[in-house]
Amino acid sequence: MFAIQKILKRIRGKGKGWVFTPKDFLDLDNRSNIDTILQQITDDGIILRLDRGIYHYPNSHPKLGMLNPDPMKIAQAIARQKGDIAFPDGARALNMLGLSTQVPAKNIFYTNFTKKDVTVGQQKISLIPSQIKSKRVTLPLDYLILQALRYLGDGNITKDTIQKCSDLTSDIEKRRLKKTIPTLKGSWLVDAVREIVGS
Repeated sequence: MFAIQKILKRIRGKGKGWVFTPKDFLDLDNRSNIDTILQQITDDGIILRLDRGIYHYPNSHPKLGMLNPDPMKIAQAIARQKGDIAFPDGARALNMLGLSTQVPAKNIFYTNFTKKDVTVGQQKISLIPSQIKSKRVTLPLDYLILQALRYLGDGNITKDTIQKCSDLTSDIEKRRLKKTIPTLKGSWLVDAVREIVGS
């Protein structure tokens, strides 16, 4: 009983919409007991099983009803299961930064090393190892900017985009971006980052 209460507390603490795997609870009990508890609270209708070993604490809208899980949260849960991190591709990064209103048609996410395709309901999600590595668990703004710039490509980065990226970034983020310059491939990308950080 104690373990189920702690698991429920963690799920509810993460909030509606959280996607998770049994590995997110291994500090609370052994894997066999965790699987049994997750099955029990799935049967109780508290959580949903999206796929083998992937669960969702569903959120609902007063008019739309139950909402589909965020594909990015699904990707992050799969990556966490493997001790990895998942970040959005360039198209999604543009949208998240407010540089584009277009919702990405494909659910592509980058990781440090995990390669995996999974279909959850009608959503196909692809995880691909990226050239841009990150050890940070949170989603860093400088990472999003680099992915967005790479996606736009040479010749498609406007002065307005540069200005918006510069306005979004703090001095700390600018310093982190500046440190990436020696590792960047393409003079156009180097020039864009230099303009953003003001050097």
